[in-house]
Amino acid sequence: MAIECGRKRLALSRKTPGPTNRTGENRGRHQSWVVVVDLLLQALRAAGEQTRLRILALCAQHELSVTDLIQVLGQTQSRVSRHLKILVEAGLLERYQEGQWARYRLAGQGSAIPGQDSNKAGISLARYILQNIDMMSPVFRRDHEILTRRMDARQQRIQQFFRENAPKWEEMRAELVNQSAIDAHIRDVLLAKPVKHLLDVGTGTGKALLELGPSIGAGIGIDNSFAMLDIARNNIEESNLNNCQVRHADMTQMPYEAETFDTALVHMVLHYSETPALVITEIARVLTKGGRVLIIDLVRHDNTEIRTALQHLWPGFDKEEMQDWLTQAGLTVEDTTELNGGKLKVFATLAVKG
Repeated sequence: MAIECGRKRLALSRKTPGPTNRTGENRGRHQSWVVVVDLLLQALRAAGEQTRLRILALCAQHELSVTDLIQVLGQTQSRVSRHLKILVEAGLLERYQEGQWARYRLAGQGSAIPGQDSNKAGISLARYILQNIDMMSPVFRRDHEILTRRMDARQQRIQQFFRENAPKWEEMRAELVNQSAIDAHIRDVLLAKPVKHLLDVGTGTGKALLELGPSIGAGIGIDNSFAMLDIARNNIEESNLNNCQVRHADMTQMPYEAETFDTALVHMVLHYSETPALVITEIARVLTKGGRVLIIDLVRHDNTEIRTALQHLWPGFDKEEMQDWLTQAGLTVEDTTELNGGKLKVFATLAVKG
């Protein structure tokens, strides 16, 4: 059997059951095959409309809200929401709730949404479609340009927030989480083994380097906020930590060779990243074999007031979601611990590169 998709054909094959007395088993296999075809046909119908194709292409680039898509597509909320509902029901997109917001991503990207069954036919078709459409056509290129400008503006707002709050950043963070418990956990876990070369991703004011510096061989902290780096550099100089330094860098494209660091720390930074899975993949790249990474971040929450005030892009993360990203990056989770005591819960996950 084959189904037309543009100029190409999707071939669906099945083996004809041979002689058998297991009638019930054959009937079950036939019913399963029919379900797969029905799901695939539903996905094809959902994708066979220009706006929905545009939405698929956009959600393959970023996880987006309805507001994001309205701004790019120039359509009303009701129309965009209707298209999204069709794409989700067809298994081409995944939807998850973040407090008052809902975000959408291409099916099969990262981990499956907890409690939501994956439509494997929809996942396969979504990938097939995106591989076979011309992303350089005027419509798709324009959508990409508008989305890029919107993402850039969002990052500028975050940078402005850091510039304004850098001097009081540690005090602000201490109001939300049990920072003393976090600091103790970082020391206990990372210093349990010798650290030759430490990478502190999203170093902020350099607090972790100040804590760990006297006990490690060398440390580098990276951040994309010049205001934060100015404070971190001054703190390091005042502490006479000649083995530590900070650099301006993008954590999704680090200026380091593969297998440079034996230890990495990612402390309360992933919820500010548009693409946390990509950050984890990049960290895995620069880790040596057997290298360790300790990720500390917020447990998923629904406090929209805090999220809005602090410009968080993510409301924390689920344990399963984080573990899936680490596994896909070639890292093995060794331990996950919850650190409570503040307004928001925090998790600490230790993973090792095989």
